[in-house]
Amino acid sequence: MDTSHAQPPQPAVSIIIPVYNLEQYLDATLESVERQTFTDFEAIVVDDGSKDGTRAVACRHAERDPRIVVVHKENGGVARARETALERARGRYVTFLDGDDLFEPEVLQRLVDEIERSACDVVCCDYKRICPTYEAPVRSGRTGEMSGLEFLEALLCNEVWGGLWGKLYRRSLFDGTIRHYPLRLWQDSAVNIQLFSRNPRVRFIDYVGYGYVQRAGSSNHSRLDFDYCRLYCETVSAELRRRDAELAGRADYFATLSTLRVYLTYFCKSRNPWAGDSDLARNLRRDVARYRREVRRHYSAARLALLDLDRWHALRPLVKLSVTFLRWRKSLERRLSR
Repeated sequence: MDTSHAQPPQPAVSIIIPVYNLEQYLDATLESVERQTFTDFEAIVVDDGSKDGTRAVACRHAERDPRIVVVHKENGGVARARETALERARGRYVTFLDGDDLFEPEVLQRLVDEIERSACDVVCCDYKRICPTYEAPVRSGRTGEMSGLEFLEALLCNEVWGGLWGKLYRRSLFDGTIRHYPLRLWQDSAVNIQLFSRNPRVRFIDYVGYGYVQRAGSSNHSRLDFDYCRLYCETVSAELRRRDAELAGRADYFATLSTLRVYLTYFCKSRNPWAGDSDLARNLRRDVARYRREVRRHYSAARLALLDLDRWHALRPLVKLSVTFLRWRKSLERRLSR
């Protein structure tokens, strides 16, 4: 069942909002949409079979604001919810908003102004982490333009945020070749890897326009197991190799960056079991050695040395101590940047 109202022909922006059991957060999220200074949009809320009062909250907002459309479907995960919304989207541009996050009032206006002024294909803004006791802006440190392949390389090294949110895309980028994998983690990155493989023009603006709410129980705080890391790496590597022509024959290099990012994320969580003797780790060390000069542009010698040390189980305590120090330092830097 859909709850909708008469709509003007082709709004400028389609806001895609997948939701599942977010009754406590969705009011604030949709209020931040309704407060936008840019008004030519449609907001497609896909209720992915919620078991709480999420559906009622969404319908209440749709009844009072005709720009909000609510779609109800059986639970199938966020990837399928986004697919459902994209099939219905009519805007020239598409942006994404998680059902527990927030828009700043001018974010749509800033993004639309920039994409139309620059004629780029994607425009990115900065975001802020919203925690129970503090808020902290996270700035990319970038302004101006870069190519899609430059963005892809930066994404695969954690130098830019891989989320779909905080970005405005031309809707034409989401054609039938984009696959929305029903992954437990990093679904956004899997989509962006495909999009930026096409080498669109990307623009950054110096504006904190998105509020990323940190909450216990979200997928980003779920346990990270090695089998899932391996599945994700295999999925992304296959996608990159499928697009080797678009990547100018550099799919193997990008796949190495992707696997390195995921493996470092895994073993830098010091409580995870050691996996330094796995096929993934052995092949990764081989590939990093093959591309060492290029990889060194993105990773310090100290971090790559940890990857080498991780091959020996006896050195696991040293690796754990080192990554704990790096994690504390990163946390301190984040808090000092508030």
